[in-house]
Amino acid sequence: MPRTLQEQLDRVERDIKLHIEFEKTEKARFDRESYLWTAEDRIEWQEEQTATAQYLRELLQERARLRIKLGLP
Repeated sequence: MPRTLQEQLDRVERDIKLHIEFEKTEKARFDRESYLWTAEDRIEWQEEQTATAQYLRELLQERARLRIKLGLP
């Protein structure tokens, strides 16, 4: 677990970048493959995307909180 606020902020920013890249990759996969999927597959993909988006919102809130604590804009 990161010890300093800056280490925590760095970790959160890395996680945000990873999740944004993952989201781009998944959307490209959807565009490329979704016509082969069953309705269940599409629903499952959509649920996963919703969960990923929620986690990304939480990370963005955490980043904002840490930036405030560090006195950053």
